[in-house]
Amino acid sequence: MSTPTAPLNPAAAAALARLERAFVPVSLDVARAVTRYEVATARYDELSARPVSTLSPAEATAFGDAQKTIDEALAELGKAGRLDLVGPARTASRYRKAAARVVELSTLALRDRMTGLDADDLVHAEDLMAAEKATLTAAGRLDLIEAS
Repeated sequence: MSTPTAPLNPAAAAALARLERAFVPVSLDVARAVTRYEVATARYDELSARPVSTLSPAEATAFGDAQKTIDEALAELGKAGRLDLVGPARTASRYRKAAARVVELSTLALRDRMTGLDADDLVHAEDLMAAEKATLTAAGRLDLIEAS
């Protein structure tokens, strides 16, 4: 004889659904779409951190290709109902953008051209980097921001 249980509250039901998905293997097509998304996002971030005027024609083409690959991968993952799998790559993207901002602002500090607002922005970017790195650490996905 089983004991009746109350229905799960919405937050618990959502947590259970995430847990169940974590243990359900994904198809090869979905795994490939996630990989394409991760690689394209990293390349997009790398190129978008630079002024457009410094991009070579090949890099400008690569920038457009990365955008197209991101869109296609998201469409494929959306059809499969697995957009949840791009969360770590989006976190890594925010980390890389904050890191680029830290470099930019640090250059101002070295040239003794940093304003008070720039200093606040630097602290914010460093805090964002720390938070995003902690998120990636918890997800076991530091590979997305650290060179192997």
